Amino acid sequence: MKGSRLELHDLAVGGVVTVDTAAAPKRVLKFSAAAATIRDLQMAVPVGGQIQHIDGAPGSTSTQRGGRITRYVENLTGTLSGVEGIPLPPVLRLHLTPDTVPEWLYDTVGKLDLKLRLGLDDADIDQAGQAGGGLVIPGIHGYGTPR
Repeated sequence: MKGSRLELHDLAVGGVVTVDTAAAPKRVLKFSAAAATIRDLQMAVPVGGQIQHIDGAPGSTSTQRGGRITRYVENLTGTLSGVEGIPLPPVLRLHLTPDTVPEWLYDTVGKLDLKLRLGLDDADIDQAGQAGGGLVIPGIHGYGTPR
C-alpha cells in the first residue's frame, strides 16, 4: 500500500507479533488505530501469476473507519510530517520493521497505553494483514498486471 500522505488517528503500538500467512508465519509490527486516511492510495497484492492493483482517483483521500483497525506490518516507510496534529519539517524519514523498532519503545508506549495522531508523507507499507474498519476509496480503479 502506498500513498502521498497517511494519517493514523489514535494510533496504538502493539509490538512485534507472529502471524500466520498463506506462505509461512511472519514476524510483524502490530498497530491499531481508530481511523486512517490515505491520499493517492495505491494497493497491490500478488494473486497467482498476477499482481492485482486497486488505486484511488489521483488526488483523492481514502478513509478507513468504523471500529478499531489493526494492521500487521512487515515494513513501514515514510517521512514523519506531523504528531498530534502539529506539522513537522520533512527531515525525519522512518523505516520501521520488526527488527528495527527497539523493544523498549513499543513496550513503553504499550504500557502507558498512549494513543497518538501520526502523519507520514510518501508512505509505503507492506502488510501481512489487517482487520477492522470499512475502507472507502473514491474513484476506485482495479486492474491486473503480470507478476
